[in-house]
Amino acid sequence: MYLLTELVRLLEQRGHIFPNDPHAATESLRHIQGDTLHKLHQRAQIIDRDHHLRHTLQNHQQRLHWLLRIALLIWFVFGFTSTYGLMKHTQLNFFLILLGVLGMNSVMLLLWLFSLLWRKPRKPPFLPMLFPRQNNGVGQALAQLYAEQATQKRHLWRKNAYAHQLALSALGGMFTAALFLLTVRQYSFNWESTLLNSQHFLNSVNALSWLPEKIGFATPHADAVAAGRNSHDTTHAASWGSLLLGSIVCYGILPRLLAWGFCAWQCQRHRIELNVQQPYYQNIIQKWQRTITDSDHDYQPDPIAAPIVLAAPPSSHSAYWAVLLDAPHDNPDWYKHLLGQDWRDCGVIASREEIANLLQQLQQQPTQLLIGVRAHRAPDRGQIRTLGKLASHAQHGIVVKLLPPHDAALLAQWHDILRQNAWAWVA
Repeated sequence: MYLLTELVRLLEQRGHIFPNDPHAATESLRHIQGDTLHKLHQRAQIIDRDHHLRHTLQNHQQRLHWLLRIALLIWFVFGFTSTYGLMKHTQLNFFLILLGVLGMNSVMLLLWLFSLLWRKPRKPPFLPMLFPRQNNGVGQALAQLYAEQATQKRHLWRKNAYAHQLALSALGGMFTAALFLLTVRQYSFNWESTLLNSQHFLNSVNALSWLPEKIGFATPHADAVAAGRNSHDTTHAASWGSLLLGSIVCYGILPRLLAWGFCAWQCQRHRIELNVQQPYYQNIIQKWQRTITDSDHDYQPDPIAAPIVLAAPPSSHSAYWAVLLDAPHDNPDWYKHLLGQDWRDCGVIASREEIANLLQQLQQQPTQLLIGVRAHRAPDRGQIRTLGKLASHAQHGIVVKLLPPHDAALLAQWHDILRQNAWAWVA
């Protein structure tokens, strides 16, 4: 709901024409009790009556999800192929292979930890492929919306979470390639050094083996370390291979999982909420809070305007047609016994083709038209334009029937519109 409400704000500031009048939507919620944020979200839903903006946001979110999935697949393949290339020879230097598999990942993880000290969000580069190209400016407003989001803390943590997901995908590819190759090939491992002796490497292997051994991976002992110096040892190859897999899990995958979990937790903490202090939202809230106070010592109730009823068509060739505007009604007999006339039910008009067809028929025969309008929401520009077209083509005028359910506030708005256009109506 946050994205839809903000998108409506940006589009309204750009002068976008909505299917429902924003002013009418604001007025329809004036007397509704509830939380201000909830009313703002509800207002955005009323303005987006045809759900075009909601569908645009959903399509964009789906596009982002698919791009993320494709990126995860690419990183998995990259991790798999890079490890496959490192292990193409059957005689391996264990520490060089371990450095090749985990070296870059460890460096990037440390750089990320240091970057937490400078957590200033940066605006992401604009990617035209992410935003729909539309002449009405919806795509540009959507791009502006995401650019504004990029300045919030939640975006920083979400971006880092995506980065950790990509790294986890690459590590998954590395682990899969190493496990596959160690299963189908016979490898021999060795280590070499000019400056360090066997004891140094034994201490290093023991330190490296501590965590993998705790979670069940086999690790090389002192004899295996001694046998692997300057010679390709196959006797203890299984323990060296197990240590390689355990190192990928313990020093690659597990730290990345912890980092991703931390970022996901921070995303939950820094939820995005509307900044109701913006002038745009303050103007709407002030309209809802504005009340008119007057002394009641000279109060006189306003006279009730009687509904206008048009005279019956004088011609014997005239017709009485009844149509529903936009959507069907629960009561199929809504038009019967109105004004003492026998109305012919012409169904529902909603699409442009149906309206154009009805207008053509009205030109061919003198007709008085009864129009059923669902008054459960405020009148919008589209409905008013349609009523105006029908009134101009119906040779004996139109009569508007305001169908329930409706409340007093919405009914008053409809009456004002009907009076302004001199259209007849029946209650």
